[in-house]
Amino acid sequence: MAMMRLPAYVRATKLSGGRTGYYWELPPWARPERDPATGAEAPRVRHGRPCLLHSEALGADLAAAIVKADLLNTALAEWRTGHGGGEAKILPGSVDWLFAWYRDQERFRKNAHKTRADYSKLMNMLAALDTKGGQPLGRRAAKQIDATSADKLYARLRRETGERQATYAMQVCRLIWTWAVRHKRTTGVTENPFAGMGLKSTAAKGNRPTSRTEYDLYRKTARALGFQSMATAAALVFECCQRVSDAFGFEDPDDRESRGIPFDGYVAGERITLVQAKTGNLVVLPLYAEVPGEEGKVERVPLYPELEEELARAQAVRRAGQDLIVVEERSGQPYKERRMSTVHRAICVEAKLPKSMTFTGFRHGGITELGDAGVDDVRAVSGHKTLAVTAIYNKASEEKARRIAATRRAHVEALGALDGR
Repeated sequence: MAMMRLPAYVRATKLSGGRTGYYWELPPWARPERDPATGAEAPRVRHGRPCLLHSEALGADLAAAIVKADLLNTALAEWRTGHGGGEAKILPGSVDWLFAWYRDQERFRKNAHKTRADYSKLMNMLAALDTKGGQPLGRRAAKQIDATSADKLYARLRRETGERQATYAMQVCRLIWTWAVRHKRTTGVTENPFAGMGLKSTAAKGNRPTSRTEYDLYRKTARALGFQSMATAAALVFECCQRVSDAFGFEDPDDRESRGIPFDGYVAGERITLVQAKTGNLVVLPLYAEVPGEEGKVERVPLYPELEEELARAQAVRRAGQDLIVVEERSGQPYKERRMSTVHRAICVEAKLPKSMTFTGFRHGGITELGDAGVDDVRAVSGHKTLAVTAIYNKASEEKARRIAATRRAHVEALGALDGR
């Protein structure tokens, strides 16, 4: 699963009151040099220029910290390459300026933390690209980027970073330039060179769906290694088609979402109630179905036996005061993303499961299984807001093709019987 990344040379630190602060540190190769004889420090020099930057606190506002860090990283790159004097100067109207302006817009700030981090990473990468004129792309005037420049940039990124990254970068640029054109009096940008590029909306290789066989082996291995929590989380994601962040209760850096699945939403043999943190949608999954039995009696058939097996095991090891279903064994607290990723990889290695098997793949596999079973609208389980989004998971498959062919053959045979053939 992809992890959130701060800008280069930024570290997070705990402040009083439980808040998180951010700090930008000069890398070792840019820090002042100490004279071994006198002990005096002098700025590091490159290209005949001293580095005038210093490590500094960025505050507790993550969005503002990212903007400050990007300015400092731009200045550091200019000093390192000899393009600037080591001061955080941004040319008005430049691509650097446009990126900083966009980060300050509510349209950017309202995005989820991971989205902002991903966009910022791409903007930093684009701004640092060298151009034929010897200047980084960030120093060029934003309004001078035309369709030809955009096409050349896309072709270069496809060669250097691959189709997926290149497409994502162009999509982010398209969003930024669209917003810049809307505010042309401020930005000076009157056309969007990234519109109409014919980009692929998805990469050739998407997230790999996990099969039920792999899912069963994963749970068995997780339990054998002492990670009942991981087996339970896999069941919640695969069977209930829940997002990984909801199953594990990952902390939302923006405090906009309340994540995690509590025990009080589960009634054994009856139902499990889930709230989608991202969409706010409430999902209630019945855990049984009533079918006709012997002598006209109605029998209850469990619909999610594997899920309830894991939930029963989780109940058996539940700690006093534990509200969330999935917590880490060693601490009794919700998993951190890095720790979850580490444990997940260890389980996959022990079980000899594919390296490409991500935890998100459990959700993808569960929704794919629903599609293979003939379910076209999975929103009642997955909690998606729109049917179009579920199409990303519910794709054409060999199983669907087999089911369609069987239905067609039955239709053909029925017609033959009617014709007396």
